[in-house]
Parts: sequence; structure tokens; C-alpha cells
Amino acid sequence: MTETVTQAEREIAEETLAFCMEHMQEHFTIQFLAVRAGISPTKLKTSFRRVYGAPLFAYIRAEKMHAAARKLAASDSRVLDIAEACGYDNASKFSAAFRDVMGYSPKEYRQNVRSE
Repeated sequence: MTETVTQAEREIAEETLAFCMEHMQEHFTIQFLAVRAGISPTKLKTSFRRVYGAPLFAYIRAEKMHAAARKLAASDSRVLDIAEACGYDNASKFSAAFRDVMGYSPKEYRQNVRSE
């Protein structure tokens, strides 16, 4: 039997996600995010996983890649500029993360979206 997610867990997870996405060009530690939320790192990780069904940093990475995909589709910004806006200072690491989440390189993704 699965336990119901509490309102407090939901609020912690949603606020943490919102904060990370508002500052997605920055990198945060679990410790920093937990102190910010006023809870232990373990409680933050547990709450986040219970609400979103995935580890905090894996989920945020996927959300960043979806945001990057929207930018690739809607703008002519350079891939490196989009990578930097998502917190990557290395284009190859960004491309690897993007491919892992989206299934295409950023360049392939942009070409596919624009050819549709």
C-alpha cells in the first residue's frame, strides 16, 4: 500500500522545483536546497521523490532539457547560449544531457522541429 503524499511534502517539492527552475543557470547542492526549505537533505529527497516519482536532480535535469527544447524550437539563439541559460558552461555536456533526455542532439532537435 502506498502512502498518500502530504500537503507539506507537496509544498516542499513544488517550491524546490520552482526555485531551481527560476534559477536554472545555477547549480545547487541538496544541502543548500534542504537548508533553504528548512528540512533535512534526506527529507527533501524523500519528499521530492514521493511527489514527482523521480530523484530531485534527475527530474530537474529533465525539466531543464524540456525548457531548452522549447527555446531551440522558438528561437534562433545559439545552442551554447541556451546551454548557458540552463546552467551548462560546456556545450558537449549540455548536448549529452539533451540527447539523454530528448533522444536527439540539440541541433537535430531544432532541425526536426522546424521541418515539421
